Amino acid sequence: MQESPKENTSDTKKWLSIVAAVLFAMLLILLFMCNRVVTFMQDDLWYSTNLVTGENLSSVGDIVESQIWHYLNWGGRSVAHALLQFLLWKGEVVCNIVNTVVFALLCFFFGKYGKKWDPWKTLLAGGAMVAFNPNILDTLFWQSGTVNYLYMTLLAFPLAGLYLNRLSGVKTKEMFKKKESTDDGKTDASLDSAKDNPAPAVLGTVGVFLWGVLSGWTNENMGPTIFLISAAVILVSVIRRIKIKPWMIGGSIGLLAGSAALILSPGNGVRNEDIHTLGSWKLDLCKRVVDYMQGAFVHLLPVLLFVILSYVLYRAVKKEMPDAPVMIILFAGVISYLALVLSPHVPERALFGTMCFFIWGGIKLLSGVSEDIKKERYLIAVSLLLFFSAFHKIFFLWAQGVGWYRYS
Repeated sequence: MQESPKENTSDTKKWLSIVAAVLFAMLLILLFMCNRVVTFMQDDLWYSTNLVTGENLSSVGDIVESQIWHYLNWGGRSVAHALLQFLLWKGEVVCNIVNTVVFALLCFFFGKYGKKWDPWKTLLAGGAMVAFNPNILDTLFWQSGTVNYLYMTLLAFPLAGLYLNRLSGVKTKEMFKKKESTDDGKTDASLDSAKDNPAPAVLGTVGVFLWGVLSGWTNENMGPTIFLISAAVILVSVIRRIKIKPWMIGGSIGLLAGSAALILSPGNGVRNEDIHTLGSWKLDLCKRVVDYMQGAFVHLLPVLLFVILSYVLYRAVKKEMPDAPVMIILFAGVISYLALVLSPHVPERALFGTMCFFIWGGIKLLSGVSEDIKKERYLIAVSLLLFFSAFHKIFFLWAQGVGWYRYS
């Protein structure tokens, strides 16, 4: 009996999914191998000790004592550095495993479209986070940088996604148009509750508030950006008459509190006074402008081109503007970069969160295209291109680490 076209299509899609899963597994294995050859270095060696006594970490008490001193005397990233010290205390093997798992989880987050998980979007996310990354060593393998950027992105982005789900299906052009009828929006059963049992809603609100505090307390540009996303969703919900849930208010307050705790920490003031100067405010200003512009026109250029091409393709196929959540994500990427103008120095690794916003938005745009034309050829082609680019990039770093390749 001859197979129907639907069965052939289903089999093809199944095999393509297996190919994507195998390629993603290969990427993760290479990431783990690269983690093994990149040993603790630079700040890792300092954070491996009790910052007060200088002795090696030996207990949770050492971490608490260190972070109190750190908050008052050097920097406000208490969430990231407390986690960093805990991982350094547990050793390199644990760090190597957890680094790889966190990378995979962030890819899975980007690969989820609606209620479905797509292996090609996950592969695309993994390839993009490496291929578009201006400094993979500092953000994926150097333990201090990995916790500060990769881990903190995984902590904060799902919270932003929780808010953006409330605007699912809202068109961009309708964001600020008042809707006559009340719309409860998308319901999150885990956070909402029946009227006769308010306990789940209370617990959900407290939980999201604490999540918001931690997410706001990530780093100086990302925490405030996630807060602005929550505020934008609440504002649009009010205008569109989408019911405001208690957890939305709690999470937004938590984000604001966490961001304030980070930015206003006494240690940040001490650290700013220690910033290297070139001896003239004119030279310092010139360097800041050059560093800032280099971030936009050099380091972020590949991911910006990816977003632009995805946007053009989306408009060409769908003949409409992307939905509100996608546009908010893309604007959040712009805002997170603009916020860096307040930083006296913009290292390449500081662009990781901004890059991830653009990757997130670009994947959503391509997802809309592939869904509309009932074929995934564009998505698959881009995923394969970025996979091979990423694989080469990581393999080169690994080859240097094991001595296969040396600069002369």
